[in-house]
Amino acid sequence: MPISLTDRVLVITGASAGIGRATALQAARSGMNLVLAARRHDKLVDLTRQIEGLGRRALAVACDVDQESSIIQLMATALRSLGRIDIVFANAGYGLYRAAAETTDAEMRAIFETNYFGTVRTVQAALPILRRQTPRADTPSLHGQIIICSSAASEVGVPMYAAYAATKAAQDAYACALRAELAEEGIAVTSVHPVPTTTEFFDVMKGRTDHPEAVQHSPTPVTQSAEHVARCIVRAMAHPRTPEVWPHLPSRLGAGLATAFPRLPAWALRKHMRRLRRLDPHLRLPARPDPSNGGLGPETTS
Repeated sequence: MPISLTDRVLVITGASAGIGRATALQAARSGMNLVLAARRHDKLVDLTRQIEGLGRRALAVACDVDQESSIIQLMATALRSLGRIDIVFANAGYGLYRAAAETTDAEMRAIFETNYFGTVRTVQAALPILRRQTPRADTPSLHGQIIICSSAASEVGVPMYAAYAATKAAQDAYACALRAELAEEGIAVTSVHPVPTTTEFFDVMKGRTDHPEAVQHSPTPVTQSAEHVARCIVRAMAHPRTPEVWPHLPSRLGAGLATAFPRLPAWALRKHMRRLRRLDPHLRLPARPDPSNGGLGPETTS
């Protein structure tokens, strides 16, 4: 049976746009009070007004998940202002469109700093609060819930998204281990695995690549709205023992097939990479060496 979400307190990182923003609004419609965290405080203020218009409490907190002190301050502010924390949604993150071999050390470390270590910091700052607070009367065995926004890419490394997929696989593994470790403490852990979502995610990513025209090309044409993903996430809040949320069921089945039959995704992703090379001249293979002139490349004439 689902639990009541009325008056439960939800903390969301990365709440200023996309899945975070949509989840905040859906949670408010379900009766929850919210603490909204992101770097863009102005967007949070606007979202706060919308939530208050729905009759719920909302607090906007400027927060950078790359900074441990910022996350600790977020949790302290949430506890001081609303009295408790029932659910924490670690959602902050970004994408990177770059070939694996061309991703610099700095780029790889930066995306892990936000997507993966930002999640770890969020969990570590919230855990002491969740552990010591008294469970609500209607859920005496539940101290709280942690939700981690991973991705369908956690299961398959999509070409040109190697760094992003690696962070999502790390989040997934972290959530899986955490779920088992915290189960007996009454803290539920849920991971979320969306397919490409119609948000500003891709627009932001275009600013981080040399090939913005190719960013939205995906192995499949499947996309979902942030609102659909949000509804699935809030449903998992009402069923906190849900281990994973896959808003697009066929992708979950596909991930299972990919694990069981690894030759299948290997073939499909090679085919996808060939398609990317046709679409984007920057990705086309260099000319093969010409053995007739000592392997120095094709003959040229002036």
